[in-house]
Amino acid sequence: MDVQQLAFEKTVNVFINSLSNYFLKLTKKPIKTYAPFVKEPEDLIMKECTGMIGISGNKKGLIYISGDMGMFEDLIKQYVGLNSPTANDMLDMAGEVSNVVAGNVRETYGHEFMISIPVVFKGTPDRLKFPDDVPIYVIPMSWNGHEAFMVVGIK
Repeated sequence: MDVQQLAFEKTVNVFINSLSNYFLKLTKKPIKTYAPFVKEPEDLIMKECTGMIGISGNKKGLIYISGDMGMFEDLIKQYVGLNSPTANDMLDMAGEVSNVVAGNVRETYGHEFMISIPVVFKGTPDRLKFPDDVPIYVIPMSWNGHEAFMVVGIK
């Protein structure tokens, strides 16, 4: 196995473990992840609702988790107990999920792995672009009947 493949697997596994642990702890329902793949920076994969975290320090890049509004609505109903969440509540939940997942990854990469506050948005923004020299890892997932993606661009 070459060095790039090993780096890909290590990075992806750190983020998958953080995401899996978060969902299992929060909802008592495991997520299912599918085969991760590398994506070109100009080919963004986004769903209806996205929470994104910038990464700086000993690693650079960003992570985002993107799913349909229904997934974040279900998370709010189960976790917060709010029966009729608003669109803003669902966007906040997308930011919360990405923030906690990135924060938990910090345990692996250390205190110099710095994360920003979440940025949330509906749809695909016009001007979001990954740096050209950052590998983009896409981790498809499903939870509670919802499809989503965790996208990690980190070096």
